[in-house]
Amino acid sequence: MSDMNPDEKAVPLTSLFPGERAKIVALGHGMGRQRHFRTMGLMEGKIVEIIAIQPARGPVVLNVEGTQIAIGRGMARHILIQKI
Repeated sequence: MSDMNPDEKAVPLTSLFPGERAKIVALGHGMGRQRHFRTMGLMEGKIVEIIAIQPARGPVVLNVEGTQIAIGRGMARHILIQKI
């Protein structure tokens, strides 16, 4: 998290609304979880945009470099972002 603006705190990805963009600053704890995120193209420094948040605790749909990815809200809570 060294490249973060000290005036802005890292917040979970679930705090964004559709249409908002953010930079990933940290992934959840654990090598297995981090490896899983990275295989999906989610890693520190990437810009993500929320495409949709499905109702009834459904997945969060993201755009990462032109690719849409759907992840569960539990997983999304482990991705820390800085809004841009």
